[in-house]
Amino acid sequence: MNVIGTVESLWRYPVKSMRGEELEEMFAGYAGVYGDRVFAFTSSLSPKGFPFFTGRDQRQMIRYHARFRNPEKAARPINLAEAESSGANPAQTSTRTTNSHCVARTRP
Repeated sequence: MNVIGTVESLWRYPVKSMRGEELEEMFAGYAGVYGDRVFAFTSSLSPKGFPFFTGRDQRQMIRYHARFRNPEKAARPINLAEAESSGANPAQTSTRTTNSHCVARTRP
């Protein structure tokens, strides 16, 4: 297997356009990083089809640091063991481009 890169750090942004949190481990699936951009602020003045505030429009939002009250519950899906027992094993699929999911860890 050829190494194509090294992960230096892992980041998740619980609220769109707010500062994120650095993680030592994260779960990623077809829908992206678990717990990433789960929440967002909307505005009735925003254009139709994209009602969200962004850091470009509301620069002060980036000053705030969002985090989960119970980070252990936001680390991975609650049915992960069930998914793995059905054959979706990240250890077997993490090197393929058709992953169902993978768990990424930074190097110590």
